[in-house]
Amino acid sequence: MESGGMTCIKYLMFFFNLLIFLAGAALLGVGIWAAVSGETFKQVVSNDPLIFNSIYIIIAVGAALFLIGFLGCCGAVNENRCLLATFFALVLILFIIQIVGAVLAIVLRTQAEQAARETMRTNNTDWDAFQQAFTCCGIDGPDDWSPNPPVSCCPEDKACTPDKIFTTGCKETIAAMFWVVAGIALGILVIELLAMIFSCCMYRSIGESEGFA
Repeated sequence: MESGGMTCIKYLMFFFNLLIFLAGAALLGVGIWAAVSGETFKQVVSNDPLIFNSIYIIIAVGAALFLIGFLGCCGAVNENRCLLATFFALVLILFIIQIVGAVLAIVLRTQAEQAARETMRTNNTDWDAFQQAFTCCGIDGPDDWSPNPPVSCCPEDKACTPDKIFTTGCKETIAAMFWVVAGIALGILVIELLAMIFSCCMYRSIGESEGFA
């Protein structure tokens, strides 16, 4: 392959690995924040430990992406076939794990809603902190609380009157959080796929320049 084409692939490989590196850092930061500060979310949404433990999966994936992105950047800069092959194998494994995780996330979304409805009947105290933090009320809306919504369904600095009650149900808030995570995950999958394609092209180009088949 011409040197110009090789240079283009090299820079594209570096660019996509930089994106993977940054995405890993972002996921790692979000995961650590949720693990440290997400106790209220855990108590409201998760009677099932499997649901909240998904946060630790996010941390693990973030750390893996962070390290893999660094490895890919090194492989691209140094044009090292061994690093590129290792990078491809690791990204492929992580790619498959993320696909499985996406399927589990869809299943856990339903479980999270069921767990939230259960805690609503058994532990209103946890809901107070959650509703204040996310400015929502009930699962589907204020009518879920009977006969009257708790004061946590209103802003702290205002009197809790019907015109001040949060009208958005927490189900909508939780769903939005899931979709944000899903969108980020999809973007990362696309970046990983492109990075794998360019790593294969670069691996082959380096082999041709060194006289390998």
